[in-house]
Amino acid sequence: MRPHRLRIALSTLLGLLLVLTGCGSPSDSSTPVTSATSSSASPSGPLTITDGVGREVTLDAPVTTAVVASRYNMELMRAMGNVDNVVGVDKNTAQDTVYWPQFGDDSVIGASQSDLNYEQIIALAPQVLITPKNGSYETDIEKLAPAGIQVIVVSGYDTANFTEQIDILGEVFGNEQGAKKVSDLFTSTMDSVAERVSGIEPKKTIYWEYGDDFTTAIPGTSNDGWHQMMVSAGGVNIFGDPTITTKTIDPEAVLDADPDLIIKVTSGKALKNTGVFTPPTTEEFAEIANEMVARPGWSDLTAVKDGDLYVTTGFAAGGLGKAIGVVYTASWLYPEQMSDINPDEIFNQWMAMQGMTADGSSYAYRYQA
Repeated sequence: MRPHRLRIALSTLLGLLLVLTGCGSPSDSSTPVTSATSSSASPSGPLTITDGVGREVTLDAPVTTAVVASRYNMELMRAMGNVDNVVGVDKNTAQDTVYWPQFGDDSVIGASQSDLNYEQIIALAPQVLITPKNGSYETDIEKLAPAGIQVIVVSGYDTANFTEQIDILGEVFGNEQGAKKVSDLFTSTMDSVAERVSGIEPKKTIYWEYGDDFTTAIPGTSNDGWHQMMVSAGGVNIFGDPTITTKTIDPEAVLDADPDLIIKVTSGKALKNTGVFTPPTTEEFAEIANEMVARPGWSDLTAVKDGDLYVTTGFAAGGLGKAIGVVYTASWLYPEQMSDINPDEIFNQWMAMQGMTADGSSYAYRYQA
């Protein structure tokens, strides 16, 4: 039997013994699993995992110290109950001090997943770096190998393969129970949307914009997750052609497509593409929407005239592998079919898994002509 299979079998046997002796109790979906609880039943030993880009990595398991790039990955770590195992994060994550108060300047490992400070990572002495596939993981492997620090690729934004990403983390940290809680919320949310919108024809069209003007989501690019979000919500991305070679498109193409729904994702002018917990004010949202409508020809677009232009944030829409964005987008596309689902309630469940509270309605603004 392979070592990691043996570990899983021993963990399962111990769990059964705890139930029989009255020592185990299930946790509800809104309570984060603590890292002490998640790792206490996991024996030590070598573990070989397959990461998010198909690499086989052998570790001493369970892992107890990690540095993590990408706030998407950090949210998964906290939701499954392993935030205390993290000793360093990237600046994009650490700058959100309301959401991540435990990470100061001394725990910053670089500007982003593509701009890491290897000296700082080595000084923090983690067992692993967890980083997404759209970062610099090949260089990371080369730079950190001499220090004995393993690199594990996990992409918490990957909507199409989200459950695989969270399963990797559950295996690495010996916390399959915590990972399953997160995976179950994602799967139930996506299934609920699919049940209501998958058979709708013709599907409504979407123009999605990110930060800078006319920057959009093209399949196969770093914004592929946002494309997958639109598709999963039952929509058609008007720039869903994978042969498009740039994320900045011709403004005339938006006018020609005349989409049914327009979504702008931003955290405010100063932050642009950064996903932070604190949303822009209603006034900021309105200013952004008004600037979009003032573009040549936009006042005549169907989505603008029908009040189907929404401004939201990357923090909210990107949550839970973009499942939060899926349920909001579906509700904007097909309000009748989605009338029995309140996206704010699902967003609040996700926030509760983080040990946070938030008002989902403050993360989206609807333009009214």
